[in-house]
Amino acid sequence: MNILIATDGSEYADHALDFMLRFPFPRDSRMTVLTVVDDIPMLPAEMDALDETQSEALETANKRLRDEAEELVQREGKRLREDGWPGDTMVRAGKPIDQVLRVAEEIDADLIVLGSHGMSRAKRFLLGSVSDRVLQSAPCSVLIVKKKDGEPAPEAIEPGTNAAYRITLAFDISKASHDALELCASFPLEEGSAIDVVNVMPLITAYRQDVRQHINSIWMQKKIIMQGELNKAVKSLQWATANVKTELREASNVSDEVLIAAEEAGSDLIMVGCKDKGPIRRLLVGSITQRMARYAQCTVWAVRKKTAND
Repeated sequence: MNILIATDGSEYADHALDFMLRFPFPRDSRMTVLTVVDDIPMLPAEMDALDETQSEALETANKRLRDEAEELVQREGKRLREDGWPGDTMVRAGKPIDQVLRVAEEIDADLIVLGSHGMSRAKRFLLGSVSDRVLQSAPCSVLIVKKKDGEPAPEAIEPGTNAAYRITLAFDISKASHDALELCASFPLEEGSAIDVVNVMPLITAYRQDVRQHINSIWMQKKIIMQGELNKAVKSLQWATANVKTELREASNVSDEVLIAAEEAGSDLIMVGCKDKGPIRRLLVGSITQRMARYAQCTVWAVRKKTAND
C-alpha cells in the first residue's frame, strides 16, 4: 500500500501519525510524509513598496518557514522509520489542497491520510475545508483521523506493534461497499479488536393503509435478503478478527444512523465505500460518504478503489 501522510505540524496531524503507527497496515506499505509551505502572502503592490531591508526580512521569514517545514517532515519521517516503515519526505510550496492532490497522483497513492477535528454534535457544522476538498477530489482512498479537543494522546506501544481497534463497517450490497469490506478483511487486527458490520435500510413513508400493507411484505423480504448479505460479510471478516457482529437498522437518514451506531459502539474507526466516481464526485458534497467524513466524531476511512480512468 502506497500511503501519503499530509502534515502541518498541528496536534491533529500528530494524532494522525499516532494512528499510522498503531494500525496494522500491510508491512510492505510505503509511507510518504508531505508538508506544504505557502509563502507569506503579499500583493504585487505591497512587494513593490518594500525597501531593501524589508525585502530581505521577508525572504528570511519565508526561508525560515521552509526550514521549519523540512525539520517537520524529517522528524515525522524518523518516527516512521523507527517503527520499521520505509518511505520518503517532501516539502512543497503552494496551496495545501492542490499540492496534496498533486503529490498523491505523482506517487500513485492508494491512501491519503489527514488529521482533523473530532467535534461535538453542537460544533459539527463547523467542519469542512481541507478534508472535505481532498475527499471530493482525491484519486484514491482518504483516511481522516479525528482528534477531539482535549483528548489525551494514546498510550505508547512498542515499535513495530499495533493497537486493538473497534471498527464500524458501513455496508450495503454496492460494489463500493464490497471494496471496503475486502480492505477491512485484509488487516490482521490485534487481539481485542472488533468489527461491527452495520446496514441501514432507508425507511419508506406511506400514508394509505393498502400501500403500507403492500410495502410491509416487500420490506420484510428485503430485510431477510440483507441479513443474508450481512452474514456473508461476517464470514469474509473472520480472518481479520473473530469478534465480528452485524446490525440491521432502519432510519430515514442513512449516514446519521451509521454515525449513531458508531458512537453507541464506541468505535475508533468508520470504514465506508465511496460510490462517487469520476469528475461528478466533486459535486457530491451531500453524499453519504461525505456526511460521515464530516460529522463523525471518530476517524473515517473513505474507501475509493483506483481505476485507470478515475
